[in-house]
Amino acid sequence: MEKRVEGEKGVRDTEPEAGDDGLADEREKDAQPVSGAEDPVQTLMEELERARTQAAEKNDLYLRKAAEFENYRRRRDREFEEFARSANEGLISRLLPVLENFERALNHGESGENFDAYRKGVDMIVGHLKDALKREGLEAVESIGQPFDPNLHDALMQAPSDVYEAGMVCEEIERGYRLGGRVIRHAKVVVSAGPPEKKKEGEG
Repeated sequence: MEKRVEGEKGVRDTEPEAGDDGLADEREKDAQPVSGAEDPVQTLMEELERARTQAAEKNDLYLRKAAEFENYRRRRDREFEEFARSANEGLISRLLPVLENFERALNHGESGENFDAYRKGVDMIVGHLKDALKREGLEAVESIGQPFDPNLHDALMQAPSDVYEAGMVCEEIERGYRLGGRVIRHAKVVVSAGPPEKKKEGEG
């Protein structure tokens, strides 16, 4: 700040006082923007835009993956249905001759042929049917004379037996079957309770 001094030759300007020049420089510095400083609002806006872009990309990726999975699921279902249909067609094709043989046997039975020949024909048909089912992986569960196994057998009752020890299957009411190694029907059996108790002398 300049001071004015009155003297003999009038008013004259004096040199600025020490310290005034430094204060002015500081004010000019405060008034000017700092070089290289980032605007926090602008930074946040840029980060928000980047986050939106990433979210849009991830959402697009999710939609594509979901569409691919849905297409895969539909294709798999169609293939499974086709496989099941082909398997059924093969089984039915092998069973048709058996059905036709049964029909022929019934027709011959009505014509009055002897029973032995009729039975022999039916036995042959049953054999054909068993062979067709065996090729499909069907096998009978062995029961009589085998230890009772709850994984294979369904015990209907216990009965005394002179032939089989206690805990052994002594009678088969309904045959059980496996398909491809998996039990699809448990055998209904009677389990031996061991030899019958002998009556004491004088009883009954």
